Amino acid sequence: MKSAASIQSKVEAFDRRHEQALRRLWFAGDVHGDFQHIDAAFEAVRGTNRLPSWLVFLGDLDIDQRPLRVILEPMLARLPELRVAFIHGNHDADSYAHWECLHDSGEAVALHGRVVDLDGIRVAGLGGNFLGRVWTPPSQPTFTHKAAAMQRGPYGWRDGQRPSPKLHGAVYPDDVATLGQQRADILVTHEVPSCHPHGWAALDQLARDMGILRTFHGHTHDDRSEAYAGQREDLGFDARAVDFRCIKNGLGEIVNAQQFNLKGA
Repeated sequence: MKSAASIQSKVEAFDRRHEQALRRLWFAGDVHGDFQHIDAAFEAVRGTNRLPSWLVFLGDLDIDQRPLRVILEPMLARLPELRVAFIHGNHDADSYAHWECLHDSGEAVALHGRVVDLDGIRVAGLGGNFLGRVWTPPSQPTFTHKAAAMQRGPYGWRDGQRPSPKLHGAVYPDDVATLGQQRADILVTHEVPSCHPHGWAALDQLARDMGILRTFHGHTHDDRSEAYAGQREDLGFDARAVDFRCIKNGLGEIVNAQQFNLKGA
């Protein structure tokens, strides 16, 4: 196992080398249909060199009335150089309307199952949650990939002869295995690594397989990043949580700390 010092030195070297790019990567925790705090964060840095180049949603956008491309239109009109990326969360598969609204995304980049270069930073995405009917590691999976799960099976049909939309939002072993064969700098997930009390060692292994230096997750509506730091030696990477309606930059710094009284609203 890598030592804490070696991991820390690698992370510090990475941050020094890419500081400006990392400051301009913003990672947004679960928004659950409310984007006002993001607009406020943009306004707070307007006219400075701290405007983001990328905004990455960590799942649970939780929209079912308007497509993501429509929601983003006023944001992109004010910041035409901004690029947007996202992964899905468990609530983005609450219904087919949720899933379709999220993925009617215009120019926004769907990161799930991919590694994408964001201004020189290789960012990998794994959306969704571990769903008991599909896979809860370390148990053996019921389905290894989504296509098999979405076939007519033991769960019957819903929503006019369609399987449960929840199956869209599950984490599948094949997605993890495919990502694990690639290399990246940052891994964004909706689910949480094992440093959280409700986390998963399978995500730790994925990060190590990919040579990840830093991870960001949403989902749990809390921020235990300081506690995570004490487990860095065992993890082999720098884990960061992004709280409910919080935004952090690629260095792990909270961008919208002054607004954070929105928590729980």
